[in-house]
Amino acid sequence: MMNNMGNFMPLVQELQEQLKKMTVKVSAGEGAVQIVMNGNQEVVQLHFKPESVQDPARLAQLTTEAFNEGMRESKKMVREQLSKLTGGLAIPTVPGLI
Repeated sequence: MMNNMGNFMPLVQELQEQLKKMTVKVSAGEGAVQIVMNGNQEVVQLHFKPESVQDPARLAQLTTEAFNEGMRESKKMVREQLSKLTGGLAIPTVPGLI
């Protein structure tokens, strides 16, 4: 694999571009807070049910829970895509991905 790193890096860059468009959607508090996050672990959408805004402390807690779940799911998606790219070869980390 190390001999093929020159061939591998363009594939990684292509995967990075694809991950910008791939998303995961998570929620907390029975849908009170919903977050859509892309494969670069960026929040692309954030939705609150109107009644959730009435309790700022609860809203903060639910937003934190949803964000953390979004990070886990997004990273899982990246690992799955990276595994497809490497043919299942376990790679601890690839800079710029996870």
